[in-house]
Amino acid sequence: MQSDITFGNALKTLRRTLGISQLALAAQLSSTQRHLSFLETGRSKPTVGFLRRLCSELNLSAAQRSALFEASGLRNPYSERSLSSAEITGALDMIERRILQNWPFPAFALDRDWTILRMNARAARLFASFGFDFSNAAPSLLTVILSPAFRAGIHNWEDASLGLYFRLQSASGRNPAIAAGFADARRNGVFDHIPALITGQHQAPVFTALEIGAPDGPVLRMTPFVGQLATLQDARLDGLEIEFMVPLDDASANFLRDLQ
Repeated sequence: MQSDITFGNALKTLRRTLGISQLALAAQLSSTQRHLSFLETGRSKPTVGFLRRLCSELNLSAAQRSALFEASGLRNPYSERSLSSAEITGALDMIERRILQNWPFPAFALDRDWTILRMNARAARLFASFGFDFSNAAPSLLTVILSPAFRAGIHNWEDASLGLYFRLQSASGRNPAIAAGFADARRNGVFDHIPALITGQHQAPVFTALEIGAPDGPVLRMTPFVGQLATLQDARLDGLEIEFMVPLDDASANFLRDLQ
């Protein structure tokens, strides 16, 4: 499938995302700044050899490699199946059945855009307690956690949001959709308190618990634990993460375990 994005724009966007100048990238690729300039302006076309060297030198993910090959118009050797394909559906069903359903607390699988592709029943109930109904659409975790309703339910939002801020900052360097959502949140003042936390004199804890007010229940203290499948090869699932909510006290564990 031919991409609507030119290779020059794709290369320029990737370079800026990674914070690499034309000169530095040219040196890394044993090329010239003039050659890269010609590629970015469309005066030159990339070869398969150049693309392979670019992907290898920058340690690009399968999704990033696929996007560059699509933009180049050359044959794309990196498979990216549809989410509705039998292979992807089967892989997600396996994750739900073997992993999510066996976790005794809320858990869900996210794609690289932070779209929730699968969740267990406890996660669905937890999100529903904040008024989110995901029965008819694949929800965005980014939209959920930045929503006023969710933030209002986090008793220690200012402290807990520091970890989220750095997580979003890291993900933004790899994903334009996350970068756009993160930039929008900063413009809207969601993270205006972060500079004071970063420059404060207090010692940072090992990790910060999320303190979530559960309707008709205790204040839940938990933290997310993020894992990945080590052998994913399909570009569509590149960056897939499985997020497990880990309760930090017995009251939280008992309440979350009973969410059915």
